[in-house]
Amino acid sequence: MLTQLLDKVGEINPQLLRELKGRLNRRSVGIILFLSAISQCVLVGVSSQRNCLGWSEEIVGGYCQQYETVIQWEFAFHTLSFMLPLLLFAGGVYLLSSDLVKEQRRGTLNFLRLSPRTSQNVLLGKLLGVPVLLYLGVGLAIPLHLSCAIAAGVPLDWIFGFYAVIAASATFLYTASLLNALFVGEVQYQAIVSSALAGWLGSSFVSFILYFLKWKESPFNEFVFKWFFWDYQKTNYGLVFGWLFVSLLMGNYWIWQGLNRQFKNPKGTLLSKTQSYGLAASLQIWMLGLFYPWISPMAIKEDLMPMMLIMSILTVIMFLLIIPAISPQGQTLFDWARYAHEKRGRGLKYPSSKGQDWIWGEKSPSVVAIAINLGIVAVIWIPWILLWHGSLEATLKAGLGLVMTLNLIWIYSAIAQSLYFIKFPKPGLLSMGMVMVTLSLPALAFTLFFKTVSVNTTLWMLLVFGSPWFALTEASAMAIFLSLLGQFVAIAALTLTLNHQIHRAGASHSKLLFAAHQSNLAPKV
Repeated sequence: MLTQLLDKVGEINPQLLRELKGRLNRRSVGIILFLSAISQCVLVGVSSQRNCLGWSEEIVGGYCQQYETVIQWEFAFHTLSFMLPLLLFAGGVYLLSSDLVKEQRRGTLNFLRLSPRTSQNVLLGKLLGVPVLLYLGVGLAIPLHLSCAIAAGVPLDWIFGFYAVIAASATFLYTASLLNALFVGEVQYQAIVSSALAGWLGSSFVSFILYFLKWKESPFNEFVFKWFFWDYQKTNYGLVFGWLFVSLLMGNYWIWQGLNRQFKNPKGTLLSKTQSYGLAASLQIWMLGLFYPWISPMAIKEDLMPMMLIMSILTVIMFLLIIPAISPQGQTLFDWARYAHEKRGRGLKYPSSKGQDWIWGEKSPSVVAIAINLGIVAVIWIPWILLWHGSLEATLKAGLGLVMTLNLIWIYSAIAQSLYFIKFPKPGLLSMGMVMVTLSLPALAFTLFFKTVSVNTTLWMLLVFGSPWFALTEASAMAIFLSLLGQFVAIAALTLTLNHQIHRAGASHSKLLFAAHQSNLAPKV
């Protein structure tokens, strides 16, 4: 029976069969069964409490004649609800990261890429097969967890909502760890660091659920959570579980796109430019739902600046992920520059196709695609800013702050893209490092030399990310104009620099080819 089942698994997913055969041996399964049984017995013992029902005074000091053992079911349920996801998050991420690093070290990962099976099939086999012993250990504890929940009076819909969110969270962390291992490559202690980070994030997330989404009234869940037109209050946990599950599914979808592309083509981009547009739109709509109470037409908020500052921070984090995900590196850019240069030199109808290549092509520089992504952000947020119930001056300054923020993000992306033309072992790390320096150094320098924003408002708004949201309230019209002018000048200078780099790269390749051709045609003496 088991052999037939494994044969069917092998027909559907050979990689999964390979992982199962390598891990499901008698010794490993026996150890997992033993550890699971011992852990559950210890937990039940720790959760038990002996109460005295009858006391005797026959001897000095007395003694208890009859005991009653009471199990603190809610304590056991909370303990399992915290420990099982933590084990699932940290342990699974460690196993998957270390396994992929071993595959890279042995050279078998390229063999998997040459498999006739699809990349999705191979990756799914990894996700299901590598942590199979961990799945077995956690699964053996589920009956005790359900029993504790029912005995503690936890509703079944809360339990299954909790299970769904934990499963989606584990998948999110697992796919993210695989993507990190593929993108970064073999790094020392990578699995340990990834596991520790996953454990910290996962434990924080589970703590939030246990304390703020309780199934009964408590001081911890006296808060209101809103997303667009519905809100969560007190014990209405079904909507929040559904929202968390859908949000995690969205994150899983985009990570899976990058993971699949990186596995198939390690030298390509993580996302296509088309996918980046969908990613930016979906994340911005998700953020808009969170901040809707501040910017809805019915909102009674006098100042949008604090909310927009948080929004801009989340947006720049999003672009710090999108920029390296869609930026081609190294030889790909030089080949594209040579191709574009040769097309222009032949006088072909290239401008229209070149424009489409800048927008949709995967080998062209990413600055136009980043500008389109920034335009998507503006299209999503500007209408709500205009509909906001506030004064005309406050609305205008909020719109200007958004424009300044998007200009700075494009400047960061242009700096990053220009560094990809430099022949460096890892241009992606160099460009992201320079972006982080550009992002943080002006704020640090101005904080040291200019204690307050009012000392030089123009320079703050021009160079320091996030400063417009608290500087625009007191900035003069001249300071705003000079800051915008300085940003547009920087954008124009960076655009010219990129064009020069592209022309030089294309020209250098063309000259080398022409020189080689001339040398072959030269008469030999």
